[in-house]
Amino acid sequence: MTELLSPAGDFTCAKVALYNGCDAIYCAAERFGARAYAKNLTMDELKELLILAHSLNKKIYVTVNTIIKEDELDECIKFVNELYSLGVDGLILADYALINYVIDNCSGMEAHISTQAGVKNIDDIRFFEKLGAKRCVLARENSIDEIKYIKENSNMPIEVFAHGALCVSYSGGCLMSSLLTLRSGNRGRCSQNCRREYTLYKNGEPMDKKGFFLSMRDLNTSSNIKQLVNLGVDSLKLEGRMKNPEYVKIITSEYRKKIDDNNYNTPLLESVFHRNYTKGFVFGEDKGSIVDITKKSNEGELIGFIKNKKGKLTEIELKKTLNINDRIRIDNNGVDYYFTVDEIYNKNNKLVNNSIGTSYLNIFKDMNPNSKIYRMIDSSIDITYDNTYKRGLIIEITGKLNEPLKLVTIIDNTRFEGKSEMLLQEAKSRPIDDEVLFKQISKLNETSFYLKEINNKLANNLFITVSGINEARRNLINNINSFMQNKRELNNEANEIIKINYPFEETKLVAFCTNDEQYKALKDSGIDTIYYKNYAPYVGELKDIDDNYILAGNYGALYKYEGKDITCDYSFNVINSKAIYDLHKAGAKYVCASFEASYKDLCNMVNGYKEKYGDNPNLEVIVYGKQNLMTLKYCPLRRYNECGKCNKNKYEISDDIAKFGIYHDGCITHIINEKPLNLIDDIANILPISNRLRLQFTTESYDEVIEIVNKFKEKLKNPKSNKFFNSNTDTRGYFKREIL
Repeated sequence: MTELLSPAGDFTCAKVALYNGCDAIYCAAERFGARAYAKNLTMDELKELLILAHSLNKKIYVTVNTIIKEDELDECIKFVNELYSLGVDGLILADYALINYVIDNCSGMEAHISTQAGVKNIDDIRFFEKLGAKRCVLARENSIDEIKYIKENSNMPIEVFAHGALCVSYSGGCLMSSLLTLRSGNRGRCSQNCRREYTLYKNGEPMDKKGFFLSMRDLNTSSNIKQLVNLGVDSLKLEGRMKNPEYVKIITSEYRKKIDDNNYNTPLLESVFHRNYTKGFVFGEDKGSIVDITKKSNEGELIGFIKNKKGKLTEIELKKTLNINDRIRIDNNGVDYYFTVDEIYNKNNKLVNNSIGTSYLNIFKDMNPNSKIYRMIDSSIDITYDNTYKRGLIIEITGKLNEPLKLVTIIDNTRFEGKSEMLLQEAKSRPIDDEVLFKQISKLNETSFYLKEINNKLANNLFITVSGINEARRNLINNINSFMQNKRELNNEANEIIKINYPFEETKLVAFCTNDEQYKALKDSGIDTIYYKNYAPYVGELKDIDDNYILAGNYGALYKYEGKDITCDYSFNVINSKAIYDLHKAGAKYVCASFEASYKDLCNMVNGYKEKYGDNPNLEVIVYGKQNLMTLKYCPLRRYNECGKCNKNKYEISDDIAKFGIYHDGCITHIINEKPLNLIDDIANILPISNRLRLQFTTESYDEVIEIVNKFKEKLKNPKSNKFFNSNTDTRGYFKREIL
């Protein structure tokens, strides 16, 4: 059975989701979740939620899907242990150190691999299947055919995004936010630079006016959801941990109805706060039209339009009912006007609570006739809970004179009982009867149960006070809650440290390049370790590679090229020593540090590795290169019929601050920082950390490659030679700035 997985940014959203048809919820608990600006749940709330969910045969998954710095690692592992002990069903994880920790130490709590870890192909799946993970969350870019192939060739349960906001970049592969604002999307603090306006350039000339070239439409797969269900997709994920309870209720209930009845047409999905919808890459959306360059903001639901000004009021025509306290947007010739409705007049000019058809609003601006009216928030949505998903209890009541009152119920073949401390007495006037028992025992409002029936087997002519009945009921519920929470004891046995020794190497320049011209320049410069056709790409099918050394862009390469000399690329987002160690154990000879690692982070990683594992890590550090800020399946050039021309011209995209280069690897788009990272004058500080330094070439010419290699060679010979760094043309990236 396919699981419907709903978002919960706070406790209210969680309860709304559980009572409106989801099979599981995902949420964050205070720290280390990839939505740092959601309210998230306290540990007490999470405990209550676990009891509620498990009572309903539903599950709770907690997101711990940020990359973890060295000085946070111990605290994060302690936090994971708390979640395990509390009874959480599974963790959604991105940092390789935590993935391994949970698999090795937290049996019974599932390790789910977050989309932040970049699971995109069958080899990625097979790597994590072999590792012991229990689920993989596929990239939003995977197509229905790719999902079908994975399901047919793997036993790994998979989770697929079905509804909500889309990232324009492959998740886990976006550095735009952190480079510009230090707010790292890989640490849950994305500043959403993709939602800004940009200008697209070809050979220095604008191709169009400003537009929202990187702002993706919102995903809506409701029309095709049965295809995913029929493929056996294990979990359908609804995005929205930053959304309100009304949004959570509607998307959960609408997808529940659609999954259960394919003929249902999900009308309320148009009423929630959303951008223009897309069926997504999963169902073949065109690469050029999956963004809406004219809009960044949520469109809302079209409910009517402006007619004319009538004195102080504005006449409108409503196609759908408008309510007092609804939030609306009026598109007045491309200029948005937002306000909350506090007065509505019907066609008879009477104040009303809601209206449809000809109506009147008090709008303090003149609006052009035919301007469209959109509803952004529907105040009529009821988020109160009902008993639809509560479970009925049949409670047997027993007891004899001078014995406690005993309540017994069976839930899923498990017996629960609760006793009163007070003893049953002989009735002096009126014995306890079914009416009183039912009234008191049915007070289960804050639980996931309701009293369906009682079976009174009390001996005759007995009495107990109402407080005694309540006491027995509370003890029964406490016993049920204790069981339902699924509290665990952590096994604190330390794992054996396996010594990993690689032969010491002299300081070495290695290089990555993207074309034959650069490759020739590197060869001509005497660079003997070059990542080019031996690169297993971050995106794309992993092909056979004859070389003995491989640059791995994703986890699948560790599986496919097992036994070769593998370097894990910066795309693994490694920023702590345990991740380095675990990747060495998985077969990586070298591990490249994350682009987001500062000098302090690099020092902490190396010192932590020495302390914990008794040796130096085989760490590779990128010291030159135009940083890859985004990797996209979407192509901003496609709408301009530039297919096939992409690498014959120079394309850039710019906001009000800077320009960013665009280059293509096949049909995968890369947005890069035009100012290259250049740590040439920091070599003396880097060499104690790593003696393997990488130059990263993307759009550089043959001559530029030669010049850059020669400068670095000169610097290595004499670290105190001339300073080469130029702040006008170069950047130190994150080297002296720590990400948030």
